[in-house]
Amino acid sequence: MAPASLITLLVILSVAFVAHASDPDILTDFVVPPGTNASVLDGAFFTYTGLIADNSANPAKFTVSKATAAEFPALLGQSVSYAALVFGPGTVNPPHVHPRASELLYVVQGPLLVGLVDETKNELYAQTLQTGDMFVFPKGMVHFQFNGGEHVARAFSAFGSASPGTVSLPVTLFESGIPDAVLEKSLHVDEATVHALEHDLAPPAPAPAPDSPPAPKNGAASPVPACLSLLVGFAASLLL
Repeated sequence: MAPASLITLLVILSVAFVAHASDPDILTDFVVPPGTNASVLDGAFFTYTGLIADNSANPAKFTVSKATAAEFPALLGQSVSYAALVFGPGTVNPPHVHPRASELLYVVQGPLLVGLVDETKNELYAQTLQTGDMFVFPKGMVHFQFNGGEHVARAFSAFGSASPGTVSLPVTLFESGIPDAVLEKSLHVDEATVHALEHDLAPPAPAPAPDSPPAPKNGAASPVPACLSLLVGFAASLLL
């Protein structure tokens, strides 16, 4: 797929997924979740201790720890939330959309390649961020982060909604049940490519029991790279 075709695909998906919604204004200082006794609230209600970043020296994968209204009910009605992101070498936060919030990302350990797609111009805006740099992703725009280096990268993201939502493009395309024929025609690829992408995104099979014989290995190479490598690789190639 040509880079221009990839950007066109991302633009179409961003328009389809954007819901121009925002947190409603509240008439009280804060919202007490149903079932909570407001008369016994204390400082613990406004405290969250679950935002945990992977502090290992060399994490092997991308991880995200969120503090949204789902995890931290005190955020209900406050129009803010937070996330800690850790990128192992060569890992990616796949192209995705936050339909209800802008995102302000702050890099605490770089470098980190980030990018967004402007649907009005059909153009990719990307930047390699260093430690201390910030980048804003406007609400509803397709964006990604990619650590192409040899060392871990870390960042924190602030969102303008207590429930920003996340729509992952690869997951939405290949795990939502869209017929293969539709994907083949839309992406201009063959059936084998679609199946390979679906296979790459499928959850790993459970490990066999210790007394079970190992499953036979298939020596044939996958006809395409992983879905995320395909999408982000094309995006990153535009910068070269």
